[in-house]
Amino acid sequence: MATKTTFSINSKTITKAFQDLFDSFKSSRLKVSSKTGQEYLNISLLLAVIIGIIFPVAFVVLIILTLICSLQLAILQEDKQEEEKQKMIELK
Repeated sequence: MATKTTFSINSKTITKAFQDLFDSFKSSRLKVSSKTGQEYLNISLLLAVIIGIIFPVAFVVLIILTLICSLQLAILQEDKQEEEKQKMIELK
């Protein structure tokens, strides 16, 4: 039996998509380090994207340095752990 899936685009779904994307960028970090583990740069991914848009030369320089100096680029994302709901115990 065939199933029909409908996806509607409205202001609510577009807003939610942008909010989820922003939250993902906010909780991620860009880390540049050497193969030996020495850390050169550790900044918010949102800040890195803004710098890359404003100064695209900086992005190109980072890519060239990564290739020449064997640097490691990593995008670290923090896991959101849901807050444990506090249980209330009533004593009589």
